[in-house]
Amino acid sequence: QTAPLKGVLHGPARDLRPKDYPKVLATWTKSAKIYHDLDTKMFITGTFHSPEFRRVFALAFPDIYGHGGNVTRRELVDLTDDIEQYLNFFVAVYTADRKWNDLSKPDSIWRLSLVGEKGVSVSPSEIVQVKIDANLHAVYPYIDRFDKAYLVRFKLADPMNRLVIEPTSDSFKLRIVSALGRADLQWKLLPARKNRAQVPDD
Repeated sequence: QTAPLKGVLHGPARDLRPKDYPKVLATWTKSAKIYHDLDTKMFITGTFHSPEFRRVFALAFPDIYGHGGNVTRRELVDLTDDIEQYLNFFVAVYTADRKWNDLSKPDSIWRLSLVGEKGVSVSPSEIVQVKIDANLHAVYPYIDRFDKAYLVRFKLADPMNRLVIEPTSDSFKLRIVSALGRADLQWKLLPARKNRAQVPDD
């Protein structure tokens, strides 16, 4: 099995076909585990809704394009509510104790943050638990029967207006922390400066 491609957020778009969906999903999906006293406390898998991922979704799922319930319609099709002003993730979570699986509650033990390569960090603007159904499972096939699913939305910049992910960034992390432990889901990017050679000058 080949390693997932590095993500491209800036520069020329890759030519995509419906059959590329698994490969693109792998590029924009990361997983991590949290252990405490040798016991597994959390499995977490997250997909970043990059422009590339949204494009291949539209190609791969024409039959449920716009009909996959609120999640796929809002997050991947309509792109409403100024969605381009946010960095959006779908997250599937398993916890050993189900009462810990409460990321969307204000008093959750878990704290999420999005961390850029230069240390710029933002907290979620919104965390919404979503119902898992057959359409959702088709889009995110890694969902397990004991998982809960969430949409997590972050602003593009911190309160000092510093971008979390800059055009020259080569990585970023989705971090989840509690007294039980910490996990980082890290995405590797192909920075814009490395794309320039691929684009002919006008």
